[in-house]
Amino acid sequence: MALACRICSNGPNWPRLPSNSIRHPPARASFSLFTMMKPYRTILIDDHPLYSNGLKATLNDSPDFVVAEQVSDSRQAQAVCAQHKPDLVLVDFNMPNLDGLAVVRQIRKLPFPCRIVVISMYADLPEITRFRALNVDGYLAKTVTSEDLLASLNRVMQGETVFMSDATTASSALPPDYFWINYQLTQREVDILKLVKAGKSSEQMAIELELSYHTIQTHRRNINRKLPFKTNKELFDFLDLMGE
Repeated sequence: MALACRICSNGPNWPRLPSNSIRHPPARASFSLFTMMKPYRTILIDDHPLYSNGLKATLNDSPDFVVAEQVSDSRQAQAVCAQHKPDLVLVDFNMPNLDGLAVVRQIRKLPFPCRIVVISMYADLPEITRFRALNVDGYLAKTVTSEDLLASLNRVMQGETVFMSDATTASSALPPDYFWINYQLTQREVDILKLVKAGKSSEQMAIELELSYHTIQTHRRNINRKLPFKTNKELFDFLDLMGE
């Protein structure tokens, strides 16, 4: 008993360990349940394969994004998103079967968070307002440059909202031939598009360009294959954007 008392009484006189040798338990790392890590898993919903494939290449070339799947049939969008649980979904506005508004409504019903950005040729205020009401995270023009697209999507993934209300704003600094080069149009196809904008028929184009009607029709089919537009309104919006 006396020994025990001596040990206890001598305790305060034991040599102290240097402070830098004391190991404290590591601090608990703070994290958010919904933290999204790069590269961001992305789903593309667009029924035009040429544009969708180009967009996929742009995203996959960036270290920040990876395309998990492309959806061409908008009716499958919700099921594909439920399967992959993406961080980001890019949705075209004008699609057959279900339009972009209907697709966004379906995705918002899924039980996990994801960012949704609409990419469209339409830059009209009424359309943008309707998507804002559905709490999408962004609305970008299809004519945006790759650099601006990636920068805008990264801003969205950081919690910002990015709405491009005027497609001409994004294109104003581009060289005049940018769009023709971007869509790999030939000079003859450019000539025909200018005549389309002027309201000329295929017969009138054939006379003016000194080509056969059949050749004009072939060029027009090639143009339709190259451009990501499905309605006359989208095409004429594009032609207005391109200028002369």
